[in-house]
Parts: sequence; C-alpha cells; structure tokens
Amino acid sequence: MMNNEKPHSVLTTYSAGSRDRLALSAWLVMFREILDFRELIRRLVLRSVTGQFRQSFLSYLWIILPPIATACVFTMLQKAKIVNITMPEDGMPYAIFALLGATFWGFFTQIVSMSTNSISAAGMLVTKIYFPREILVLSAVGNAVVNLAIRMVVVALSFVLLGYTPHPACLLFILLLVPMLMLGIGCGLFLAPVNTMMNDVGRMLEFAFQFGMFLAPTVYPTPILDTAESSWQVGLYWLHQINPVSHYLYALHELVQYGTLSFGPGLQASIILSFLVFFTGWRFFHATEPLLAERV
Repeated sequence: MMNNEKPHSVLTTYSAGSRDRLALSAWLVMFREILDFRELIRRLVLRSVTGQFRQSFLSYLWIILPPIATACVFTMLQKAKIVNITMPEDGMPYAIFALLGATFWGFFTQIVSMSTNSISAAGMLVTKIYFPREILVLSAVGNAVVNLAIRMVVVALSFVLLGYTPHPACLLFILLLVPMLMLGIGCGLFLAPVNTMMNDVGRMLEFAFQFGMFLAPTVYPTPILDTAESSWQVGLYWLHQINPVSHYLYALHELVQYGTLSFGPGLQASIILSFLVFFTGWRFFHATEPLLAERV
C-alpha cells in the first residue's frame, strides 16, 4: 500500500532584527551588498542629479549661487571696513579665501544634510522594496559630489577673473576630500535613522550649520594665538581647532598658496576621526536598518 502522505515542507524564517547584524561577520555582508547594488547607486545618483531642479526656473544656477553670494557679501563687508578681516600680504585675495571656504563648507554640510534626509525622503521605496538602505545615503552623497564638481568650475573661473594663480599642488587636495567625505557620510549614516524618529533633525542641522560656518575658517581666518588680544580671540581659536573641518580648510589654503602640506597633529586627528565616524556611523545604520521601514 502506497503512502499518500505529503512530505512536510520546511519553513525558514529570516529575522531582520537578527543578532547577525551585530556580529563581526556583518562587515562582510555590508561590503558585499554595496558591491552587488552598485548599479542601483549609479541610477539613483543620475536620477537625483537630473531631477533635483527639473521644474526650477534657475535650474543648476541654484548649485553655484550660495557660495558665490556668501563670498560676495563678505567681500563687500570686508572692503567697506564693516568687518575687520585682514589677510597676510603674501596670501590669496580675500574673495578667493571666502569663496573656497563657502564652497567646501557647503560641500560638507550638503553631504550631512542630504544623507540625513535620504531615508525619510524615500518614502514608499523603503517600505515596499528591499535593498540595502545605505544605497539611498550613498546616492545622496553622489549628488553632493556632482554639485561640488560644478562649483569647482566656478572657483576656477574666479581664479582667472581675479588674476590669481594657485599653486599646481592644490590638486592634491582631492586626496583630502576622501576623509572629509567619510566624515560627512558617517554623520549622515548616524543621523538618518534618528531623523526617521525625529523629523526636526533636518531643521536642527540647518540651524547648526548656519552658525557652524563661523566656527571654521570659512569667511575669516583663524585668530593667531600668540597675538590674541582678548579672551574672545583665544576662545575662537580653540573653537576652530576642535572643528575637524577647519583642518581640511587649513590644508586647502596652504596648498593653494604655497603648494605645501603641513601634516600636523590637527590634520592627523581629523583624518583618524573622520574614518572612525564613518565606520561607527555605518555600523549603527546597519544595526538599526530593520527599524527604518516602520518609522518612515
């Protein structure tokens, strides 16, 4: 007599909140997923770049207007002696100094802001389709990199119009953009899950970055500690020193003016901190990724 009983099917359950996300082996999964979905990253970056100003009258002018407007306003204030900003005699023109500071500070803030808002802005894409959510963060970063490339064309034209020739070694700053990029991505990876629970994180960042611009050598140089005339100048000096972005700007100014790079303790600490923030933020993001779809 034949046995008509059907074999029992095996049901395998995969838990998004598995402890595997906290294990060391999760690093291999994280890197492998980024490689497997690299084509999706490219497509999302292309969509983001082409669509960010699709229905905008000024279109891509919005990319270059903020740093130009900032540099022009502070140059007018400096020329009118409303703000007392003095530059070294052998240094770059103040307009170039302000434009470089506004451009690269804007680059850093755009990375953090776009990364932070990338998950909450994705909406239904997060809840209906599975893919590594880091893809959304990286696509936002790709958009910021493209915007920086466009702004650098404006910076190059400014050198020509103002008759200032930078040292060719300034191109080496591209290498320092890597840790600066890691710092911004790491902050974004940490804040993106928090932003799904607290929607005002983006507003807090906007507020912090507006004032943070004055806590780095963006539109005025760092006071010299040895010649500081008041405790306010001393305090401002140390506020600049603890800002990791300041040391990348110091390196940029030195490369543009003299073609040298002083790899001092401040720059070394900033680079180490940048990579620590990146890997810590990525690990935190990966561990909290199962909760993102519930919070969006």
